Amino acid sequence: MLCSKCSSAIVDDLNVAQGVVSKQISRFHTVASLEAEMSQIDAMIENLANRRTMLRRRINNMSPIGQLPPEILTEIFRLACHTYEDGGKSHLPLFFGRICKEWRDIAWSTPLLWNNLSLRISRKTSKIQAELLKDWLPRAQTSPLHINLTVDDEQEMTFCSLRTIMEVLATRSSYWRNFSSVLPLQCYDVLVGNYFPMLSSISLHPPKGSISTFCHPPNMLLSAPKLRDVDLSGFNFSATALPWDQLRRFKTQFLTVEECLKILQQSPTLKDCHLENVYSAEIFPASIANPLQSHLESLDVTLIKPGAVSLLESVTLPFLRKLRIHCVGRPGSFILPALASLVLRSSCALQLLQIEKQEFHEDDLISCLDAIPSLSHLRLITLGDGVNPSTGLTCKLVTMLHPLYQAGRPLLPNLSDLYYHGPLHCDEGSLMAVISSRWRSRGREPFIPESQQPDDIAQLSTVNIITPNLFPVSTDVQCEMKRLSREGMHLDIRPSSVQR
Repeated sequence: MLCSKCSSAIVDDLNVAQGVVSKQISRFHTVASLEAEMSQIDAMIENLANRRTMLRRRINNMSPIGQLPPEILTEIFRLACHTYEDGGKSHLPLFFGRICKEWRDIAWSTPLLWNNLSLRISRKTSKIQAELLKDWLPRAQTSPLHINLTVDDEQEMTFCSLRTIMEVLATRSSYWRNFSSVLPLQCYDVLVGNYFPMLSSISLHPPKGSISTFCHPPNMLLSAPKLRDVDLSGFNFSATALPWDQLRRFKTQFLTVEECLKILQQSPTLKDCHLENVYSAEIFPASIANPLQSHLESLDVTLIKPGAVSLLESVTLPFLRKLRIHCVGRPGSFILPALASLVLRSSCALQLLQIEKQEFHEDDLISCLDAIPSLSHLRLITLGDGVNPSTGLTCKLVTMLHPLYQAGRPLLPNLSDLYYHGPLHCDEGSLMAVISSRWRSRGREPFIPESQQPDDIAQLSTVNIITPNLFPVSTDVQCEMKRLSREGMHLDIRPSSVQR
């Protein structure tokens, strides 16, 4: 039997325990109710957010751009993602995915927004770029890929990063259309063994530190049945298997005249050829009895030794329309007679001629231009100081360009675009008279008898003259220049110290 005191203590303890339990139960009910209330608040907030999103979509759909059909939006997105040659900014398709769900759905389902890849590779970003490519490339689906890769620097680790990117891109080699990249030795095996059924243009360049004489591009170009445009500048292509019979454009550098002729001989469909730093082992090559005939339409060549001029004497180009020649050093003294001989021998209707050389002797230049009456675009760039008064734009040359030249047919009757960078050895009046007459040649000259009117002369619509010895321009000449500009002529005459 318990004593009364013990019983009373037990009862008190039970009462205390019961009170504690009651408080805990009450607190549990309070927490549970709070949690329920918080859950209801969360649901209300989520509902409000969904309603706000729905209202925003309705507002967006009411805007003019929101009412455009998906086809129009797709074309707008494509133009916004277009890469401009003049360096204009373009948007990535990821940009449209951040605007709204509708735009994201359209962008994500439009392959043509994802087929242009222009990446600048660095050691810090290569891993992120590689992961991004794994999501990016599938969105392009089967559309042709246009790829341009550059590097921050030419260090070993950067080339390893480039290889990581190349490994991802190689998984889609069947869809490459255009490919341009610096190509270190570390990436060769990534390209070899792949098939490129859609590849039409490729531009490969070795790192600047490589010695081109011993550096060969990878033998992967024969696996591209549609390849037409090849740029191997910096590589020694002589040991590389190329699909010569299907090429339409080829660019390379550091080769002999003999190698140039071999390229033209084995490339029957070649239309555009860019040959930099051409030289010849022979200082004075023998005369060419049977010049090689080619179907070239455009030739861009840099000659670095006297014997390199023999390239122009070794070919016949009846379809040539554009010719650019850059002479480094002594080859320039022989280039104009060789050029005139080429044009006369080929009977070609040359339309564009650009020559960069030390100086243009008056008689040689006149004889050369007289042999090319079909010329419509002329660019002459003098690399020397031009102190010789019988060089450049002289009084005699300017006089022979005038439509009313009395001693014979005026030079270059089809000239419409003139660019000249070099000395002026003529007076301002004669020069402006030629420019004005050539601009107004489409009409009849006033106060001139019909029998003395000029023959059919093309309108000279663009004139750019940059000279180190610009003469003082008189008020009359300034007024005439302003008048021609107001009439629509593109006229710019300024000293070489003034930049535009």
